[in-house]
Amino acid sequence: MNSTTNSQVRFQLNLIKTIKSALLGLASLAVLFTAISYTQPAAAAQRAYVSTNGNCLRLRTSPSFYAPVAGCVGNGSRLSRVVRYYPNGFARLSNGLFAHSTWINSTRPRWTGPRGNSNLGVGGRVTLSYGSTGPVVSAVQRRLGVSSGTGYFGSATRDAVVNFQLRNGLTADGVVGPVTRRYMGF
Repeated sequence: MNSTTNSQVRFQLNLIKTIKSALLGLASLAVLFTAISYTQPAAAAQRAYVSTNGNCLRLRTSPSFYAPVAGCVGNGSRLSRVVRYYPNGFARLSNGLFAHSTWINSTRPRWTGPRGNSNLGVGGRVTLSYGSTGPVVSAVQRRLGVSSGTGYFGSATRDAVVNFQLRNGLTADGVVGPVTRRYMGF
């Protein structure tokens, strides 16, 4: 009876060792996958470019919209390497500054430079928004399929612009600025 009990005890000890080894192996895999998931965003952002719906991306001194602005990087410009992404949507750059990660892309935007002559005659920082009037607004309305086509930038035009911006991954502010115009082909 004594040899049977010893065999059972040895079997139980071996079973416990096997379970501990399996758990340790699973924990090691979990640590490995966690490390890989944290390093991939930084590796993917080795080449980071600015891609905003405005003139530039504001670089801040801490990861907050309330932090002081330390600089501004223009659309299409290359950024410093991304070191870390924060849950609040900010990214820390290798130069110690912070930028909102929404406006960081790993590929250079296709609209980085000016597009030849505009058939709208709109250039530079001209924006069209609620209350704008004229033939330029009529051209935008035709491009967006706004049935009124009155040349007045009203709520129907603003809604059409917001829908266009959402479909193209732009900031949906309802304003036809330089980036929205370029995406429209103007």
